[in-house]
Amino acid sequence: MRFRNLLLFIFIICWASLMRTSAQQWVVPDDQKGKVAPFMFSPDLQKQGEGIYTKNCVSCHGMPGKDNWVKQLSPPPGDLAMVKAQKQSDGELFYRITTGKAPMPEFRNILSEDERWWVISFLRTFNPKYVQPNPAGKGVFTGKVVKLQMTYDSVQKKVKVFATELTKERTMVASEGIGIMLFVKRYFGNMQLGDPKTTGKQGLVLFDFPTDLPGDKEGKVELICRVNDASGSISSSPVTSTYAIGVPTNKPGLTETRAWWSTRDKAPVWIILAYTISVIVVWSIIISIVISVIGIRKLNRT
Repeated sequence: MRFRNLLLFIFIICWASLMRTSAQQWVVPDDQKGKVAPFMFSPDLQKQGEGIYTKNCVSCHGMPGKDNWVKQLSPPPGDLAMVKAQKQSDGELFYRITTGKAPMPEFRNILSEDERWWVISFLRTFNPKYVQPNPAGKGVFTGKVVKLQMTYDSVQKKVKVFATELTKERTMVASEGIGIMLFVKRYFGNMQLGDPKTTGKQGLVLFDFPTDLPGDKEGKVELICRVNDASGSISSSPVTSTYAIGVPTNKPGLTETRAWWSTRDKAPVWIILAYTISVIVVWSIIISIVISVIGIRKLNRT
């Protein structure tokens, strides 16, 4: 009887430890570990990656090298300048940024593929021993190199996107037949505005902007335009601009009030109480089992 209770106690402890460990594991498929960036990292790309990181990642991970990540999250996000993150391959980092794992969101619908690589290029600046692998697609790129420009026409109430392409003579000319997509930045991703449109002979497309779309308290919204190309024959970077064309909305930010996704000091009180009570109950059961085992041992000795 005593031996059986002891085995039961050991099994419960091992099972709890196993479940905790398995919940924190984040396995990257083997075919993704060797993935490399399609271009060489440059100071300009690293600078853009820093801006994207500051907007999307710093709230949980903190600034790399500062050890100011959010300690209340589980599993812990950690400092991405530390060895645990830097020893991962570029493919592993790219996979984790792309797919996410609670509480980290998946960024495949928030950041473009290039933007995710820019973030990695920024993170690698904190690793003096890092050597970038040879970029994928070692051949000479033979497609179009397209540059986008975005403006807002306050008279027509339309968003204008102008596309130009680089010629063999190294000059920029209007690019015809380029698919363009327009997005607006939202809390949990980018919301597409209308259907993709194709540039005409002047390289121009016009997008209607919804008159009822909320912005911040000043009516500002962040717009993103990018090339709609699934073939990989066009090299282009997304363009982001902010305009005061939305409906002014004075609402507190998602992390400024008590909500599911807030940090511990702002989480709803009932969640804190429920979590605390659950922990107390679990540990009470464990302690009661230990006391029972000790009591059984004393009775047997008596």
